[in-house]
Formats: sequence, structure tokens, C-alpha cells
Amino acid sequence: MGGQRQRRVVSLVQGTPHAGEVASGADRSGAPLSTTVAKALAVMDALAAQSEQGIGLADLSLQLHMPKSTVHRYLATLTQLGLAERRGDDRFRLGTKVIELAGSFLANSDLRNESQAELDALSAQTDETVHLAVPSGTEVVYIAKVESKHALRMYSYIGARLPMYCTALGKAILSFGPPQRTREVLARKLKPRTPRTITSPEALLAELKTIRAQGYALDDEENELGIRCVSAPILDYTRQAIAAMSISGPSNRVDRRRCVELAPLVCEAAQRVSKRMGYAG
Repeated sequence: MGGQRQRRVVSLVQGTPHAGEVASGADRSGAPLSTTVAKALAVMDALAAQSEQGIGLADLSLQLHMPKSTVHRYLATLTQLGLAERRGDDRFRLGTKVIELAGSFLANSDLRNESQAELDALSAQTDETVHLAVPSGTEVVYIAKVESKHALRMYSYIGARLPMYCTALGKAILSFGPPQRTREVLARKLKPRTPRTITSPEALLAELKTIRAQGYALDDEENELGIRCVSAPILDYTRQAIAAMSISGPSNRVDRRRCVELAPLVCEAAQRVSKRMGYAG
């Protein structure tokens, strides 16, 4: 979690009324947003962005622009619910209840269940790391990963969020998704993650057009130097992308030529999952 969603939540709760009151904002359905829920989610997002070492109350208060007393009250409730944990050194991190909730979601996810065999087979066939991700706002979220057996592996984890514009997974989803999603991405600044990141809206639109024509997307060290990925979208009955799967590896092992060789494999696997999700072809 974290990233852009955390910033949106923080901006929502800054300067809002006392906990329990309804925020003046509204979600896309027009329903009022609960300040209490938004603040609790902001605290959880901030905890999720931390490592196992966690974060102290003062730093969390400063990061969220909330009084320490308010943050402490939310932490106390989240801790009682198992959604946060307090370490012996008075630092806080996410609690095990989050794992339980996430596990329940993933166990009942039709998409993940329908994709798992393909992910396993794709990783075994290529001996590289394979990911499955879904869109979330202008980001993608990993919901499954099959690790390569190589000693040199990717640092990634289920639940990680990455921008769409600089990842193969994200660009595959954008290319075959609704135009509104692309407009939302382009409305934000395309910040360079590496020297290879596409930061021009015109260049990104041209890239998405190429991806639609060839059926797959490449991340040529655009999100992380030393890592290349090739990805294909998973479509549903509306013929739009609901997810994407990718093959990733270090650039010294996955050069551009190998990306092109891997592309048909990930496209075929994604197409098989698409048909299970209702895509008629």
C-alpha cells in the first residue's frame, strides 16, 4: 500500500473536523466520506510504507500532519483490532490481522485462482519471476508472484504498488483499458524513476499505441535500473484489461532480444486466463 493512495488519503484528512464527523468531500458515487475511516486508513497506509522496524508516534504524527494525541488514539484502536502492532521500542507496524484479511481476499479471488496455474507454468518455462497485478487508481498492485529459482532475484512482494506509466504491467493495463484511466495518469506528473522512464505525455501515448498493436508491453529499466519486464493484459468479457501478468528479470539475463522471445509466452498465458474471465476473443 502507500504511494499515491496514501497521499490522497492524507490530503483528505488534513484540516478536517474532529474524528467521527463526516468529511466535506465525497467519493465518485457522491456518497460522503467518513473522516474517521479516512484517518484510520491514512495511519494504516503510513504503517504499510514502513519496514519491519516500524515507525514511532512522533514521526507518524509529523508524516500525517495530525496531532500526536489523534494518531495515538487511532493506533490504540488499530492495535486492539490486530491491524497494528506495537513493538517493544514503542514503534508501530502493521498487525497480523492485515495478513488474515489479505489472505482471505486472495483466497477468494477468482482472478488469482484462475491465473495461478498459468503463473506457475510460465515461471517454470522461463525460469524467471512472474507477477500478476491489478489496477488501483493510477497504480498497479501485485496480487501474485512466482519467484525465479535463480540466485539473483527481484525484490518485489504481494501488495506492492507501482505507477502504471513506468511498468510493463501498468502500460499493458493502460493500453487495453478505458480512456479515462489514461487521462488520469496523464493528469499527474510523470516523474522519472530512472533515466529511462517515459516522462513525456506524447511519448507515453505513442508507446501505448505500439503496445495495443503488438499485444504486449515492455519495461526497459524504466521503473528500476537493472530490471526488465514484458507483460500482457488480461481482458474480461468487455474486452478491457482487468489485470496483467509479466515476466521479469535482471537486465543482464533478460536483454531486449530475450524480452521479444518471452513476449509470445506471456501473451498466450494471459489470453488463456482472459478466456476464463469471459473474454470471447
